[in-house]
Amino acid sequence: MGQELDIYTATLDEFVFENRNKNYGGYFLRVWYDRNIAKATLISCVLFIWTMLGVYAYYNMTSKPKAAFVPVIIEMKVSEEPLKEDELKKLPPPPQLEKPKIEMIKFVPPEIKPDKEVQVEEQLQEQDKIVESNPGDKDQDGEKLQASDYDAGSTAGVAGGTGTDEVQIYSYVGEMPKFKGGGDEEVTKYIHNHLMTDRIVKKVDATIWVEFVISPTGEVKDVKVIKGKGVNSSLDEEAVRVIKSMPKWEPGKNNGTPVSVKKHIPIKFKVNE
Repeated sequence: MGQELDIYTATLDEFVFENRNKNYGGYFLRVWYDRNIAKATLISCVLFIWTMLGVYAYYNMTSKPKAAFVPVIIEMKVSEEPLKEDELKKLPPPPQLEKPKIEMIKFVPPEIKPDKEVQVEEQLQEQDKIVESNPGDKDQDGEKLQASDYDAGSTAGVAGGTGTDEVQIYSYVGEMPKFKGGGDEEVTKYIHNHLMTDRIVKKVDATIWVEFVISPTGEVKDVKVIKGKGVNSSLDEEAVRVIKSMPKWEPGKNNGTPVSVKKHIPIKFKVNE
């Protein structure tokens, strides 16, 4: 018989396998069970970590590099300073506005004829046409004048005009247009907050001069780059876009009458790599 087991220190496996072969088989598996579980867990963790590192390295090597963030500094000021004379000469001439044609019926002075030669029906028809249309020195198709097109209460024009039917655009008037909500500071703030410079990824330091017209109704019209054009096409497009997006201004007035006023704004882009 083997040595008796101490009931206080012996394990359950020793009691079960007492007087049995303990070199292999069930006893061996039971004794090494905890060690085998720890070893398997450690190996699984190592394999999992190596797999994740391999996937991460693969995507880093095959994915396209992201564009680095480029800080953008925008310095902008609003200026009413007119362009120099030599710069104005380089600008294209303003487009000629075609005058709208007004419907007109040739008015012939009445001719005295014997009663036998007068045709009453034809005479009344011609008189009705003259009353309904605009009498003139020739027959002409065009727009009919309405009663609201005539100004019966005033004969005074707008000072500083050209004396023609073309829309006069002023550079300076008694009351200059005002950006709603404030003056030049609000214009600067609006442009700065609405400029999108995400597409500008290369180093650039340029000033873009934008010209636009504030119409008598306060709308921003005829926006174009007149100076600094071509330095960067994305700068030109963005400068024009943000000016076109402006809300209505308070129109400029000449002698109390709303008129079209031309303005120039320089926008300085400074992008550092």
